Amino acid sequence: MARIIRTVGIIGGGTMGSGIGQHIAQKGVSIVVKEANNERAQACKERIFSQLDKVVRLGKITLAEAEGTKARFLVTSSYNDIKNADLVIEAVFEDMAVKKAVFGELNSLLSDDVIFTTNSSSLSVTEIASVTNRPDRFIGTHFFNPPVKAPLVELVKGDKTSDETFTIVNRFVQIVLGKTPLPVKGCPGYLVNRILMPYANEAVRLLTETKLTIKQIDARAEKFGWPMGLFTLLDYVGIDIAANVAKILHQGYGERAKPAPFMNRMIELGRIGNKVGAGFYVSSNATGFEDTQAIIDREYPNRQEYDIEEGFKRMTAGLCVESLLCLEEGVATADDIETGATLGIMFPMALEGPLHYAQEKYGFANLLADLQRFERECGMRFKPAKLLEDLVAEDKKIFKKIEEEW
Repeated sequence: MARIIRTVGIIGGGTMGSGIGQHIAQKGVSIVVKEANNERAQACKERIFSQLDKVVRLGKITLAEAEGTKARFLVTSSYNDIKNADLVIEAVFEDMAVKKAVFGELNSLLSDDVIFTTNSSSLSVTEIASVTNRPDRFIGTHFFNPPVKAPLVELVKGDKTSDETFTIVNRFVQIVLGKTPLPVKGCPGYLVNRILMPYANEAVRLLTETKLTIKQIDARAEKFGWPMGLFTLLDYVGIDIAANVAKILHQGYGERAKPAPFMNRMIELGRIGNKVGAGFYVSSNATGFEDTQAIIDREYPNRQEYDIEEGFKRMTAGLCVESLLCLEEGVATADDIETGATLGIMFPMALEGPLHYAQEKYGFANLLADLQRFERECGMRFKPAKLLEDLVAEDKKIFKKIEEEW
């Protein structure tokens, strides 16, 4: 098995694939981005080279550093050009059939010691790996957007991923790329998307069930300490991307993860976020899009008055209980859940993470009481985690204060 990664092949030159490639090339490793055709390959190259020229002008890197990165950043439309890769990262659309098709082709083209990784954000690593002859040399490497800046990479083992593969990729992510690797157990949504989606879904539900507005909800989120409001975040990520993740979670967790219908309505209206100039917010230079609030007023006329504090509590309680479920199921350790939340979804660093917040600020007993009330009022998506019930019944904590350890 290759232990030193000198060349990385990347399948897919979209936002994530090209961004991952840029970051790796900037760290001194040669990369080859494989696109579907020559036109898309060239467009990928031009986009990244333009971005590098921009950061030179801004004084963030030197001209020599940019030229070195460009020399290490190759593009192609042929799988033959990635045959010498030591590691291959797949970064195509988040669809199981598409990803399996990619690895079905790669399997026979690359030598057996090449490690395969998927940049999937939610899908089963074990299932994707099943079409290869190397499930032991297959792992999930979920980079976050933008890959050049985002500090976290979720490392997701499949059922047959070897410890050696994990060690090699973990070292590459941490030592070579300078990112924080986050080991998580495979499950729909992994850790970060799984804990974010209840928060996001509840916010979208509030828009159509209550008279709370986009600006009110985002302002309350920023007051809490989030760097941006939820709807600003969804526009940035892409509402189509978020809806696809929500669909995967619904398939995995059933009724309690049922997506808010208005998310798909936004897609039907062509309002998928910043990339088209309109999502929940409309860019000042976008034309042909009406204000989102006008759509909500017209299509959901019977909304109820609702207190913003109560609404935001629903959003936060959903995030906290999902974090507790992840701890209960062994998806990640308590410390890693906090790292994933603060570095992956920018949960306010001052609050340390959703588990610390639930314990120290919200209070486990208060959280349990609110979840029980919300479950009666809103349904099973607020069903408390058994771990939470046990913590309250036994008056226990997840984290001990430093003075309690002495």
